[in-house]
Amino acid sequence: MSRPRSALFLLLGLASPAAAQTASLAAWTLASGDFTIYGHTNSTPTVTLRPRIVYDTARGTDSARVVDSVRVTGTKPAGLAAGLSAWPADHYCGGITSGAMQSLDPRALLGRIQLAAGCGVRLVIVPPRRLLTTNGQTAGVFSVDSAKRLMDRYAKALPPDTLFKYRATILGLNLADDYGCTRCWGGTAITQAQVAEWAAYARVKLPGLPLGVRVTPNWVAAYPVLAPLLDYTWAQYHTRKGDQQTYYDNAATLAKRLGLRVVIGVNVEDCYGVGTSACGAADLIRLGTPAVSHPASCAFINWRYDEATWQQSEMREAWGKLLALARARPARECRRTEFGLSTLRQRASVLSHKKCRKV
Repeated sequence: MSRPRSALFLLLGLASPAAAQTASLAAWTLASGDFTIYGHTNSTPTVTLRPRIVYDTARGTDSARVVDSVRVTGTKPAGLAAGLSAWPADHYCGGITSGAMQSLDPRALLGRIQLAAGCGVRLVIVPPRRLLTTNGQTAGVFSVDSAKRLMDRYAKALPPDTLFKYRATILGLNLADDYGCTRCWGGTAITQAQVAEWAAYARVKLPGLPLGVRVTPNWVAAYPVLAPLLDYTWAQYHTRKGDQQTYYDNAATLAKRLGLRVVIGVNVEDCYGVGTSACGAADLIRLGTPAVSHPASCAFINWRYDEATWQQSEMREAWGKLLALARARPARECRRTEFGLSTLRQRASVLSHKKCRKV
């Protein structure tokens, strides 16, 4: 199709239907690149521009995005956030879970959060390990500089008012995991001092986003500088960790002393210890019930989704019972109490104004 004809069709496509006026030979021109199109018509069309808006918090829409003014109404999360890590995106809507822990590249971050918001799923964001290492490899040595660069990319995708809008959807951001596993991190363990430096930077770049570590709070307590920079810790059980109730109670008590929340769950992939078999349906009910019912938990997130296991009807039935218990509990946040709603609103407003100020 020639450029002049394409431009003409574009012009006519912008017009909304309108009653033809009295016939007259109205002349018109249309500039299109190197061409000027001349023509006339025997009626005068009424041109209606479709409004396009910049998303903003007041209208419940995303900042830094210019899109057609059509959006999907979100589903408010109900009950205690509960589910599995690596939960498939195509299970978000219509599934029985209300929470997930997901490894998300910055390019996929906002889209996945929007999907979760529309489906009533709450997310724990996990940075891809390859983006945290010195060599860009999953098994590389952890780098604070790499972690800070990733926060810059996350902040670009999630400006302050967007973070505020999705406050109910984002449970938190895990600052890596497996800190003491040298095999996991190129032969060098991650230290509390490194995580503290990362957390301090993330606080500035992503104001109001809850930050946590996927480890029990005693790791945090060993380095007092770290706790004030975090919102939550983690207590993930398998049977080699001793009495389950004692394990959860100790984690909850210490977390409270540090001013932190705690995510409570079960390692359903390694039910009897790392490298052992997965939990069966009876194991799920036995171990999952005290986990989902613990009064200190801010979420019930478990390791991890396996498609073959999920296909078993008895496993889905067991999960259904556990997730029903979660829905019966009130929704909770995994953030420190001092980072309340008014504080987040104020921070988002201040940073948004700074971003718009002329230099």
